[in-house]
Amino acid sequence: MLLPVLLLGAVIGIFVAAAVGQRRLADASARVQLAAVRQSTLADVAQLLSEAESSQRGYILLDDPEYLRPFDAAAARAPQALERLELAFAAAPADVRSEIAEMHRLGEAKFAEMRQTLQLYRTRGQGAALELIRSDVGRLTMAQIEARVRQVQTRESNRFVESSRSWRLSRWVTFATTSTALAASIGLMILLLRQARRHMRSRDIEAAELARRQSDLERLVARRTEELSELSTHLQSIAEQEKSLLSRELHDELGGLLIAARMDVSWIEDRVSSGDAAVLEHFRRVHEALQAGVELKRRVVENLRPSLLDNLGLFAALRWQVADTCGRAGLRCLEHYPPEDLPLSPEAAITVFRIVQEALNNILKHARAHTVDILVQPQAEWLLVRIRDDGVGLPPARLRALGSHGLAAMRHRALGLGGQLQVGPRPGGGTQIEVRLPLTQILAAALPEGASAAVQ
Repeated sequence: MLLPVLLLGAVIGIFVAAAVGQRRLADASARVQLAAVRQSTLADVAQLLSEAESSQRGYILLDDPEYLRPFDAAAARAPQALERLELAFAAAPADVRSEIAEMHRLGEAKFAEMRQTLQLYRTRGQGAALELIRSDVGRLTMAQIEARVRQVQTRESNRFVESSRSWRLSRWVTFATTSTALAASIGLMILLLRQARRHMRSRDIEAAELARRQSDLERLVARRTEELSELSTHLQSIAEQEKSLLSRELHDELGGLLIAARMDVSWIEDRVSSGDAAVLEHFRRVHEALQAGVELKRRVVENLRPSLLDNLGLFAALRWQVADTCGRAGLRCLEHYPPEDLPLSPEAAITVFRIVQEALNNILKHARAHTVDILVQPQAEWLLVRIRDDGVGLPPARLRALGSHGLAAMRHRALGLGGQLQVGPRPGGGTQIEVRLPLTQILAAALPEGASAAVQ
């Protein structure tokens, strides 16, 4: 901040120096001009008196009227010339003004004396006029005028020389001051430019360092995101494997135990023949409880790992899931599947099943819908899975909400297979979930050997 302040001060100094120098030059020039005007006025008055005296004497000596014309012209101009003389010295010191006033008086006296001589010439002749001319009266007056003119001219000449010297000095002082301020401004400007260039270089270095750090941070975030995605995919795979294992255990062991219990109860009922209504009611309740346990086991097993998915394929499992969910909720469901099952990998099949399952659960919880439309269809290089409803729609804020775990899980499942998921409003109202999975990655033929077993 110091350099701009100094530069501003230097610029202001240039203007101040220029203004002061200009004022000094103007004052010196005015003094020179005034001295020149005063000298010119003095010269005019002295010339008028000299012309008038020469004209008067030539007329008297030669008696030629032509010689009297310069006198008449000088006498007519004399009052204005004397007035201009006093005006020129109006601002002079008091002693100079008194000299000018005395010159004014002597000039008027000289012209009066010359008019008196002419009058004497006309009335008494040339001899009387020449006698008056030869007297000391006119010569003394003219000598006094000339002495005062020389004195004032000498003083004004000195003043003119002094004013000229002051004008030259002021010009050089102004030039030196302005040049110094200009040189200082140029130096400060150079320093400011160097400082600005240094600051810009430092900003560029900081920007490059910040960009490098941001790039490193983005790479770190991308690597951590990839690691978390792989971990999440791995955890989902493990969870599906554990669900499949638990489903088989429940189906095999718990199912076997429940069936054995029903068979034992039926054997006991056959062996214990009783007509007691209370005993028969208890046998009936035991059969119903065991049947409810079998149904519960079946629902739990199907929720953990739909057996239809492994036995009959994806579309059969989806039909069962949609029928069960829509039947319990009273929804009208429209389904569109290819006429034949696709040879999907087990991982892809369970991914599509879970996405549809999660979408139906969200519709039941939030949509308040009446109709659900489900489409699974291959399109070019993609497998399109689309779930639509005619409910209240999904607010945009919920799409970005951290608590939307269901949508996040569906999106992650799609990304895990190289696909993409889009959620938005449905034309005409409601919500549409659209998933696109690349066929090159989800078909069973595209899987490496042993991948299916790993998923199972």
